[in-house]
Amino acid sequence: MTSREERIKEQVGREELFKDDFRKLMATSSGRRIVYWLLASSGVMQTTFVEVKAREHYMALAMAHAEGKKDMGYRLMSKIQSICPEKYTLMMKENSNG
Repeated sequence: MTSREERIKEQVGREELFKDDFRKLMATSSGRRIVYWLLASSGVMQTTFVEVKAREHYMALAMAHAEGKKDMGYRLMSKIQSICPEKYTLMMKENSNG
């Protein structure tokens, strides 16, 4: 086996380990609660723009910061959808206010 083939095999192994770990995280109510908190904290369900006259001089920076947080939330949502999509609905039900 060549060095390149070994690196590819190692990478695939790490990806499978990550997927397995992620499934274990999403398999528990406490894991889903943490993932929900991360998603909510990232602001993926909110608008980035909030007009506040007193903050207009640094609004562009605040929006860029908010978009960076949202990007991580979108990455997390992508992982949920690709690894264990059935757990997303369960997580949302468990954390709804109704």
